[in-house]
Amino acid sequence: MTEEPEVEATTAAFDPATAQLSVEAMPQGDTEVRFVVSTNLPTPVEVMAGVALIGQKPDDVFIGYTERVKLDGPRTEFVVDTFAAREPLPSGDYDAEVSFYPRWGTENGNPAAKAAPKLEATDRITLGGSGENRADAERRNELQRWVMGNIGMNVPWNRHNFEARLGPARKGPSTMSRLHDAYYFPNADMTFLVNRLRNEVTIWRTGDVTE
Repeated sequence: MTEEPEVEATTAAFDPATAQLSVEAMPQGDTEVRFVVSTNLPTPVEVMAGVALIGQKPDDVFIGYTERVKLDGPRTEFVVDTFAAREPLPSGDYDAEVSFYPRWGTENGNPAAKAAPKLEATDRITLGGSGENRADAERRNELQRWVMGNIGMNVPWNRHNFEARLGPARKGPSTMSRLHDAYYFPNADMTFLVNRLRNEVTIWRTGDVTE
């Protein structure tokens, strides 16, 4: 009689009703966070791990960063670098979060873990981030959302009207063509490339750019 492999015996002993997930998080510098994740799930499994600014409302522009991480044992340590976020994260208090979703977290084959419920774990941390304060970051995000939702190509240009909505602009040269100027709005961290001849917004871009 042949013995079953140890991994199969461990899988058979797992009771999905007892599934657990916990996390300890420690900032390492201004943008990096070390995660220590413990679980009794049969591994390997994948989770989403990252940070989210505390106190955000459902309709706020999300401030945080998450990435997909593999757990390869009952205790897994890894570092998440929020420098990879779409926008630099402001200084403030964050929830370090780890979430296990059984449907996609076991895509590589793990039937026992797939039977477990969705699991979430959090730990509160303070992150130095970019040094920008929360209010300025939230304002920038809301201004960018307004532009993305309301301003398309070839919209008539009126500097006064745009500054009334987005704050003061800084006019500079554009490398797009000799007919264009670049108007950078620091509050929104966005640049409007304006065709002087047509007096139209040719295109907008995030950041301080010239084309």
